Amino acid sequence: MPKSFAVVALFVGVLVAQVASGQSNLELRLQSQAKTDSGDFVVQHQDESWMPSETAIIICDAWDYHHCFNAVGRLNEMAPTMNKVIAEARRRGVTIIHSPSDCVDFYEDSPARKRAVEAPVAANLPKEIGAWCYEIPAEEDSEYPVDQSDGGEDDDPQEHAEWAAKLESMGRDPKRPWQRQLDTIEIDESVDFITDRGEEVWNVLEAKKIEHVILVGVHTNMCVLGRPFGLRQLARNGKQVVLMRDMTDSMYNPKMWPYVSHFEGTRRVISHIERTVCPTITSDQIIGGKPHRFKGDE
Repeated sequence: MPKSFAVVALFVGVLVAQVASGQSNLELRLQSQAKTDSGDFVVQHQDESWMPSETAIIICDAWDYHHCFNAVGRLNEMAPTMNKVIAEARRRGVTIIHSPSDCVDFYEDSPARKRAVEAPVAANLPKEIGAWCYEIPAEEDSEYPVDQSDGGEDDDPQEHAEWAAKLESMGRDPKRPWQRQLDTIEIDESVDFITDRGEEVWNVLEAKKIEHVILVGVHTNMCVLGRPFGLRQLARNGKQVVLMRDMTDSMYNPKMWPYVSHFEGTRRVISHIERTVCPTITSDQIIGGKPHRFKGDE
């Protein structure tokens, strides 16, 4: 069988299996913010029903280690819930794309990695889909809500130094210690995809006729927004993309403007996203229970 036919057959086979599972639609409440005539913003909700076969979840940069000690702790705290979301979504037929940037070489021989590489090249590949996106037109007239120019680390200096020393003792670069995705987030080699490349993500989405994309992972004010497969690129290129706002974190240091707690800084970034980029949802809409809340968030 020619390679092109084999690749198409692979995608068709996965799609048929998902449809045959007979899973119900995802019933989601999308939250956004609209500006009133007085200049204030009001929260709005829109209920939608998404077909799992037309939906994907992208896990952004959920790395095994990070140079910020507190960031590692927060990711580890929410990762079990994130994995439950992914597992349930997968069971219902949602496409799962793991995107641990700079780490895909670790998965070179993985079927999930090969599946992403072999996705048919999309005829409508957007210009600059392989590049970072730092702003979209809707953001131009808005003030970005936090100052992240220091990199956003919120560690205690001594704690940070001890963490850097530990990373170095493990043979890892304290500034870029990530080598793979966090083990807590399981990869199903039989159906999932692994890629950190915008072109490959787009090829997968188009090959599977996916119109709806959910982003989870870290960090909202940096990678989740700006990566080639991030919120901005997908929104400006016509996908209906949403952020799962309780399955994300930010790189924000309370010592920087606007001088609020780390968690309040994250909330302000999420508000900015709801106003200018895309709506948000929460994990309980897929797995039930209550939205995740970090232990230190009062």
